[in-house]
Amino acid sequence: MKHKITRAFLALALGTMGTTIQAATYNNDLLVGFTKTTGNDLIYDLGAESSLTNGKTWNLSSLLTAGTFTLSTVKWGVVGDQNGTPKVAFTTVQNPPLIPGNTKWGQLNTATTSIYSSFTTAGAGQSATIAATGGLMSQNSWYSQMENASLTTQYQFAYANPDVTGLTTVNLNQVLADGSAPTVVGTFSLGSNGVLTFNTVSSAPPVPQILSIKRTNSVSTINFSTASGSFVYTLYFTNSSGLKAPVTNWPASPTTIIGNGSPESLTDTSSTSNRFYRIGVH
Repeated sequence: MKHKITRAFLALALGTMGTTIQAATYNNDLLVGFTKTTGNDLIYDLGAESSLTNGKTWNLSSLLTAGTFTLSTVKWGVVGDQNGTPKVAFTTVQNPPLIPGNTKWGQLNTATTSIYSSFTTAGAGQSATIAATGGLMSQNSWYSQMENASLTTQYQFAYANPDVTGLTTVNLNQVLADGSAPTVVGTFSLGSNGVLTFNTVSSAPPVPQILSIKRTNSVSTINFSTASGSFVYTLYFTNSSGLKAPVTNWPASPTTIIGNGSPESLTDTSSTSNRFYRIGVH
């Protein structure tokens, strides 16, 4: 009987050792990571870039205290990317390198996806702790990915180190995978109370240019230039008699578009083809 119990216990132990924890699939959210280069790193899901608003905060004090981070010396940064058209990366890398195309973006996305594998559940507000060094799993720690990369698939080698040190403010950059210059969409600040704050950058968007107008039956399609940086574009219209009124009085189409740096279109349906259009942006 003792022999049977011993074998049963061994089988149970082997079964436990063989149990795997399901890793979460990366969801294109922004990630903030903290490392002190030893002990455990902290990685936190900030949510989608589109959810950022001026003055938004995340109280990370309890998570940072639990990890015994010294906020004046901790290394931290923000990364994320979106698989859209065009593909986009978000990063706190200072003077971020250009992303010439989808191949380089894919390398960056591979690194971000690997970091996210530390999560067991995806979604804003989720957090993960992982040993900064030691063992195979630590290859996806914030320290290994950003500060001490040894693999070409890690973020530091695939792109650059996004980290800053301590209680400071850093730009969040948007980089399109088309070789265009990065744009600053806002700033992240770490406070001594463990609160991370996002603020938008106030800047006047470029004046949009109408590139073409095409009319099919009763639908006019207005194609125009846009800039990246969460700028909202609205179509305004009037007939010839309305030209005597200020443009601020022109009616607006109910549909708007957020710019992405590429040409976009808005449509106007009307029984009259004698209309004038302008594009507003804010």
